[in-house]
Amino acid sequence: MLSIFLVSLLGSAVFSLQAETPGIEQQKAAFIQLVQSGQMEQAYQLATALETELAGDADFDMAYGRIALQVGQNDRAVFALERVVAEKPAWQQARFTLAQAYYKTKNYPAALRQLAELEQQPQADLAEPVAKLRSAAEWEQNKLSGYQRHKIKYAFGHDDNVNSGTAEDRIFIPSLGEIDVFPQSKASSDYFHQLGYSFDGRWQQDQRYAWLADAQLGATQFNQLSEFDRETLAARFGYEADYQHYSYSLRAYSRPLRLGGQLYRNDWGGQISGQYQLNATHSLGLQWVSGRSDNRIDDRLNLTVHAVSASWEGKGNRWINQANISFSTERSRLDSADYNSRDVGSLSYTGIWLASASHILIGRAEFQDIRYKAPHPIFALKRDDSLFSVSGSWIWQNSASISTELRCSYTDKNSPVTLYEYDRTECVLGASYAF
Repeated sequence: MLSIFLVSLLGSAVFSLQAETPGIEQQKAAFIQLVQSGQMEQAYQLATALETELAGDADFDMAYGRIALQVGQNDRAVFALERVVAEKPAWQQARFTLAQAYYKTKNYPAALRQLAELEQQPQADLAEPVAKLRSAAEWEQNKLSGYQRHKIKYAFGHDDNVNSGTAEDRIFIPSLGEIDVFPQSKASSDYFHQLGYSFDGRWQQDQRYAWLADAQLGATQFNQLSEFDRETLAARFGYEADYQHYSYSLRAYSRPLRLGGQLYRNDWGGQISGQYQLNATHSLGLQWVSGRSDNRIDDRLNLTVHAVSASWEGKGNRWINQANISFSTERSRLDSADYNSRDVGSLSYTGIWLASASHILIGRAEFQDIRYKAPHPIFALKRDDSLFSVSGSWIWQNSASISTELRCSYTDKNSPVTLYEYDRTECVLGASYAF
């Protein structure tokens, strides 16, 4: 339909201009043929060449603007469509297409002004598209004023392997033979309570640039195994630039962990993230992280961490699909503890199904390949571990502010040292209030 519409516009342009050179006529004929065959990129290049001769003709500018929008040249589309509306202000389709071009260049006030003009005497077939575009433009416009969101969450659950211990009574260790497992290394199960708070803030500087901050604070208390009670904080602060097809952000992060009433570890560093929007439904992402892990109990666990990851996201009417591949290198800062240095490769997939307005299903699976750099001093071998985890969540959105979530996860860890092998299942039922 778009090709037919563009061809008809171009045909009008051909007959409306009188003094044309044979070369221009041939180019316009080639232009129409490219549009008819769906070769929009080539049609756009040819239209750009014809612009000097034909700019100002409303039919040509309309065709040029729509082709430019289709190939992602939104700024050029704005220039062409502004000429159309200036020449023919009553042409509602042209005004609506200009509003779309303003929206895609993030000029939301200009888009809303064009839509307001259309709403004074709306064309019947444009009423619904105008309403949808207005809603989207108003949403994006509100984001420009920034936001601060808060969420409080309480959850109750059961963990059948709190300490990630082995299920075996006796294990075989190279050079030591078969030995009994210490009681503290055996799997222990318990019920727990969790209380959490999260904050997400955005302070918009203009249409493209914004300051960002987010934090998640959580406390987990076990009924019997109090030595595993923990408090966690994950905080980030940074800056984001959002352009027409891509965005990037720079952030600093800190993730302290308190275990058994004392500070156990703090992970901190910085990250650079970028995202490229391929089209309306698909995007690609790339992230680099560099940081340190400082262990306050055992300095042999102090690490320098570098990680790179690539991601893909695809959106449908009810589905969101996400895939991520990453590689990290973790190096001990003590030469004597190089057996704790490791390389980790991981692959994960997340599927989100919007079952209805109030029900969301989320499934996630991840595989990790973990390779240590040096033999362990006790076990006398280099560990090549693998970890597989899968989780599923069902979220009931009771209202705009209140939601309930049921989540279950399973983890399977394999290692050549039986002491580090384990299975773990965790189920949590929780409720949250957002404001």
